[in-house]
Amino acid sequence: MSPRSCIPCPKIENDAYDWYKRHETRCELAKKNSYDIVFIGDSITHFWADEDGVTHGVEVWREYYGRRRVLNLGFGFDRTQNVLWRLEHGELDGQCPKLVVLNIGTNQFSATPNYPCDTSADAAEGIKAVIARLRAMFPETELIVMAVLPRGTKEMEYREKISETNAIVREYAKTLPHTEYLDLSARFTYPDGSLKRELYRDCLTHLTPAGYRIWAEALEPRIRHILKED
Repeated sequence: MSPRSCIPCPKIENDAYDWYKRHETRCELAKKNSYDIVFIGDSITHFWADEDGVTHGVEVWREYYGRRRVLNLGFGFDRTQNVLWRLEHGELDGQCPKLVVLNIGTNQFSATPNYPCDTSADAAEGIKAVIARLRAMFPETELIVMAVLPRGTKEMEYREKISETNAIVREYAKTLPHTEYLDLSARFTYPDGSLKRELYRDCLTHLTPAGYRIWAEALEPRIRHILKED
């Protein structure tokens, strides 16, 4: 039996935006426009662009992606099963992107009254299910799978779970064509495992503009190569 992380479902958590409305607008954008790059993920991706009133990294977004055809499919508080549902319900219908950047998984460890934490294995299975779905939808598209970034203090239980999850997904990604696994964990932590706090907001999960810049700079050579901008 598949873990819940692999079973598509719509919104689980209430957040500071209208989840269903955002889904509808993303579907409309997919119908009207053609995109070269698609970012898919949770609030870390969502909050990068100037959307739904949150502008944590908007200047970096505009600098790197304002002149390109880029679609942001980040949804705050999403888990892997939410992404699977969105992919099955029209958010990329008619698209043929050159690059997809996937950053999902951290909320598998965000315990709420609606959702106890997943195990590392179940979280990894959910991420793998999203990867498999994207590979089936776009077999020739380049896919960059981001490692789940470390979050919180190094003593927190989910820090170890994130590392275990990343190790499983890394090995899976290696077996797939047109798929790269990109782990920036070392750029966001000190050697002792503590976070570089200037890269994180007070919650120690979401990024500051400096954190987004590190992400953008790491992607940029790959994007230029894929889009043949060199």
